[in-house]
Amino acid sequence: MTTFLLGIASPILGGLISILIWQTKKNSQQVQDGLNNLHTCVHEVSQKVDGLTLDVAKNYCTKDELKEHVDKEEEWHLKFSKDIEEIKEMQWEMKYKMLDKD
Repeated sequence: MTTFLLGIASPILGGLISILIWQTKKNSQQVQDGLNNLHTCVHEVSQKVDGLTLDVAKNYCTKDELKEHVDKEEEWHLKFSKDIEEIKEMQWEMKYKMLDKD
């Protein structure tokens, strides 16, 4: 009886193990292919963005316009930083006043 069970169970168990190994290999290959496709797409997008950046800067604005834009951005950042500092100072003053009231 046990030899009969071993004779049936062994091939079935061997087949299940073979199927699991094959499925695992197939899944890992699909993941690898997906990652390769993703890498290729990201690389292509990166090249197109670089090309577009150069094209826009070269064809749609002059150096003077670009310099003016950069200068305005720097002015805005400086003004923004000053505004933030003023807000911080006001907060500290309010905290000190609240402490003095107590």
